[in-house]
Amino acid sequence: MIIQIIDSAKKKRFIDEISYLGVKKIPFLLSKTGSERISAFSGSLSVDEIYSLWNLLPIEGFGLYLGKQMIDRKTGRKESRLGLDGLHVLKAQVDKNIVRLNEEQEVEWFKGRDVDVNEEQVKDITGGEFVAVLSSDGKDFIGTGKVNQEKKILFTFLPKERRRREN
Repeated sequence: MIIQIIDSAKKKRFIDEISYLGVKKIPFLLSKTGSERISAFSGSLSVDEIYSLWNLLPIEGFGLYLGKQMIDRKTGRKESRLGLDGLHVLKAQVDKNIVRLNEEQEVEWFKGRDVDVNEEQVKDITGGEFVAVLSSDGKDFIGTGKVNQEKKILFTFLPKERRRREN
């Protein structure tokens, strides 16, 4: 798999694409693996050293998974979203498009199910947008979701390995 170091122009474009969450700056070196995955690296290796390492060892990527850049299959629009790790790394900047779940919704969320939301939870959100999902106690982000156009359903993007098993 080819690793691409994201240049400053593409990095700015990615930041603009996730600015719906309030993110204005990413203080890390960004890389792209495959066609979608964006990773952040904060180590002391230079770009040349990273490419030298990649030529020597069969690494698939480096750094922390930050998010994805993808094409929406329904609309054909380019979209970007942060993953859970990206939300945690940039949580000091995330101050927009936040949906706080109640306890019942949180249980459903962690089972990997889409959640019905009420008007109060999504009053400042435009339908069809990605959102940061906040736990019921309001202390931590628990994932990224997308609110449907009618603003009634929150679609989950919680990876299977982070879901709770059902009895």
